[in-house]
Amino acid sequence: MLKLVLPAVFLLSLSACDQGAQLAQQAASSVAAVVGQEVKNQANAVIEQTMGEANEALSPLGIDASKVSSALKNQASTLLGQALKSTTDWQALNAFTGKTATEIGLFTAVSPIEAELNTLLGADAAAFKAQLANAILKQERVLYVLNEQQGKTTWLLIDSENRKLEAGQIINGKLKTFASQGEALHRPSDISAVIGKLVK
Repeated sequence: MLKLVLPAVFLLSLSACDQGAQLAQQAASSVAAVVGQEVKNQANAVIEQTMGEANEALSPLGIDASKVSSALKNQASTLLGQALKSTTDWQALNAFTGKTATEIGLFTAVSPIEAELNTLLGADAAAFKAQLANAILKQERVLYVLNEQQGKTTWLLIDSENRKLEAGQIINGKLKTFASQGEALHRPSDISAVIGKLVK
């Protein structure tokens, strides 16, 4: 992790608000290439490290940098979402197969699919994400997560190359799907099997 060095002269030239924005911006930039929750974790670690260095420079102004740590972390989270490039991040998800959606921050603000998924699902987004939070990311031509429960099966397909999604759910034998425009995505064999078995 990159160490952020903030010279005292530079810090003293900023207002307290500007200092907070600068610290958060640098934290975001230093970890912008990492996906999901790991980005946020690293940004928070950078901020914690920086607070100690900043305290010495800010103390002549009567500012305790440690007291603004939480605010900086919140601001860094917003800036990280802006720093991550949606044109490349989707394929970075391919490296996280075998981990749960929660472990990789698949449904967090800094996830590369978050904006598209929220647009696709609308009011159903929160419920879908909750169902898939502990599902393991797998790959069969496309990335996918699948959660099978009694009476309810939920999945999400991710075409990381073409930046397309399909979300599906079977409740009491009734199939409901939400899909990006264009050609239908490949459905992995275990999802096709579930549909064949449960849909009435």
